[in-house]
Amino acid sequence: MDALLLIDTDDASYPSDDAMETLGDIVTRTRAVGGVLIFASTKEGLADTPDEEVSIFVPDEEDLVLRSNGPDVFEGVDDLAAGLHDMAVDRIIIAGADDTAEAPSASASASASADTDADAPADADADADAPGAVYASAMAALVCNFDVIVLSDSTTDPHGELVTWTDAAESAGAMIKKTADTWLRM
Repeated sequence: MDALLLIDTDDASYPSDDAMETLGDIVTRTRAVGGVLIFASTKEGLADTPDEEVSIFVPDEEDLVLRSNGPDVFEGVDDLAAGLHDMAVDRIIIAGADDTAEAPSASASASASADTDADAPADADADADAPGAVYASAMAALVCNFDVIVLSDSTTDPHGELVTWTDAAESAGAMIKKTADTWLRM
């Protein structure tokens, strides 16, 4: 069974109208078939926000609404992977707002570390190389033994542009698909 995991799809984080319209279709399809729909927020400022305001897609009582303390929702939410496995979820379809500055890669991390200014705070460099929530959660889902589909036309950066790391995700084992080409298994 599939679960649709939407990360940081609040108004401020998910500014792309085109991606919002595209993603709205699969949200509607998931709800129509009674599928598992998960809204996750990794934004500290939304910790006390009512569940129905966590996403532009207005979660309802049937949906799971989660708040994570970090970009990897599988690390930030206790027993998420185990709970999804218990529900017979074996594939995660993932999209949302991702704040990865550049395409994640080992060489980018190594060169960024080598170029670090000695006077710069240590955590400033770590933040520059930190993966965004969608990328981090997709990679964690793979490690947690889920099949992963990243919706390439519904995953955006903070400026509303499509992310550039889909090749890295595909190399790691994720499937990259357009939203309209993704069929739900329920």
